[in-house]
Amino acid sequence: MKRKAFVFLTLIVGLSLVFAACSKGTQQSADTAKADAGGDGQSNETIQLQFVNWATAEEATKEKMNKVIAAFESENPGIKIKSIPVPFSDIQNQLTVMTTAGNAPDIAQVEASVGVSLAAMGALEAVDELLSPDFVKDLNKAYYDIGIFDQKHYLVPWGGGTNGFWYNKKVMKEAGLDPNNPPETMEQLDRALSQIKNVKDVVGIQYDTSPRPFSTTFQWPFIMLFGHEPFTRDSVQVNTLQDYAEWLRNLVNKGYTLPGKKLGEFRPLAAQNRLAFAVDAPFFKGTLQSIDNTITDEAFYETWGVTTIPKGANGKTYTVGGSDHYTAIFKASKHKKEAAKFLEYIANSDAALKEYVIPMGFLPVTGSAMQRFPQQFDNPVIKAYMTKIVPSTVAPPFGSNFTSAALIFATNMQEVITTSQPVKDILDKTHSKIEAVIAGK
Repeated sequence: MKRKAFVFLTLIVGLSLVFAACSKGTQQSADTAKADAGGDGQSNETIQLQFVNWATAEEATKEKMNKVIAAFESENPGIKIKSIPVPFSDIQNQLTVMTTAGNAPDIAQVEASVGVSLAAMGALEAVDELLSPDFVKDLNKAYYDIGIFDQKHYLVPWGGGTNGFWYNKKVMKEAGLDPNNPPETMEQLDRALSQIKNVKDVVGIQYDTSPRPFSTTFQWPFIMLFGHEPFTRDSVQVNTLQDYAEWLRNLVNKGYTLPGKKLGEFRPLAAQNRLAFAVDAPFFKGTLQSIDNTITDEAFYETWGVTTIPKGANGKTYTVGGSDHYTAIFKASKHKKEAAKFLEYIANSDAALKEYVIPMGFLPVTGSAMQRFPQQFDNPVIKAYMTKIVPSTVAPPFGSNFTSAALIFATNMQEVITTSQPVKDILDKTHSKIEAVIAGK
């Protein structure tokens, strides 16, 4: 009996020691994991952000953007950026498909109308509480407020791309025009285009008439020059655009522009001095230099000048942020704070300004950028934009119905320039279709 009692006690002590060791080991493992995660129990693994964008899909910006991403990753070793290149024209469709399929990226580069449309469908996260207060305070309010929907900001400004009116001094001189006095009114523009038509192998004006929503945004200021907006968020005025539609038809019929072309398709012509006038963003300069690396800054300024879009009958000029770069954070992202950090970086870090914003010719979206790089932003293009062009900016009625209405308008303007159908009939049809969209039918 004594022997059995001794064996039993020995087993009890042994088991107690084993349980104590296991308990200590388990606690040590938990403590180690907690310490590895910074004390809060969260994983310390590298975070990967999916970034859908067209900057790395285009040859003009691909290398520059990859340098900015590499700089961010170097400064933030816990975050990796997975760049997903998508052509500009496919961005909205691709993001809509990804979102509805439950495969939305963390962040994306968007044009303003696309971004607000995504916000309206509930795909995006409001950024007011995600961005740092200092960054928001530094932002140009005009750019930031473009991304408002239901009184919240959903878009982060990246690079200002307001459209200006570019004129080729060499082509103007060859056409017998004063190269230092570009057209100031629509009447003067029409006369200049008539003279330039006589210059061999030169297209008069870059004018986007492609059947896509962006084309409507591009044409918006010219439509307003004729006295009306096509539509608002709750009304339609398309049937009042007879004068504009007739002008557009003449623009094509007289050979002053190339029909059905996207804005970017005119840029190679501009690099070859085969384009007289362009309606394009400040990065027009950087884009031409990327197409032809022999175009120095000096050569560019000798050839090209930029000013406001010619005035309408009311004596006013308008423009839009046709190629502004915005970014957005998707509601499905599990790393929204890290996403916001990256978006602030590409908009306002020294590395992003040096490698991308300044070389491409974008307007800065923060006040501090101008202060940090005064010499780089001190050139004729930036001065013209900041003093004359940007103040004439108007915003189309971006919202839940804009993309659908804009697509209808752009598609029907194709009918204006490719058929001989009465303009009034085309406008009435377009008017009815957009009314149905706005009414939710």
